[in-house]
Amino acid sequence: MATAVPLAAASVPPAQQNVIVTSSCYGINILGIGQSFPQFTITAVGAPIQAGSTFLLTGTGIANLTFGDTNGLGVLNILSSDSAIFTLNQAIPAGSSATLQVTGFASAQVLRSYTMSVGTIIGNANTNHADDAASQTLLGVSLFGILVGYCGR
Repeated sequence: MATAVPLAAASVPPAQQNVIVTSSCYGINILGIGQSFPQFTITAVGAPIQAGSTFLLTGTGIANLTFGDTNGLGVLNILSSDSAIFTLNQAIPAGSSATLQVTGFASAQVLRSYTMSVGTIIGNANTNHADDAASQTLLGVSLFGILVGYCGR
């Protein structure tokens, strides 16, 4: 007697799995008026990026930056004045993205470049390493005692 057995879910071949890190600026900055800050987006292609995966954030003055709420996505731990590690608390499903935003800084700073790069990835083969890191610049100035950020300058 034969019994029907459901087919296993098709998996995506490792060659089609990738982790993409991109950066951009968010906020409003028109001709130097307003504020804008860097944000880093992590995208899972072909397979999820599992909890426990890490991403390294580097740049002079990392400890001077403040970051937005990650809504439980992960934890950012400052390692030194110029490096931090972002560890996922939950998976990023295949085809989805998650964003980490810089929301401000503690004191004025000269133009700095910040880079997010892939650390240890769990659950995704990440076969294309050409897009494992992205950078963005931030200038922090004090205008009339108010700290203002300008991204991408």
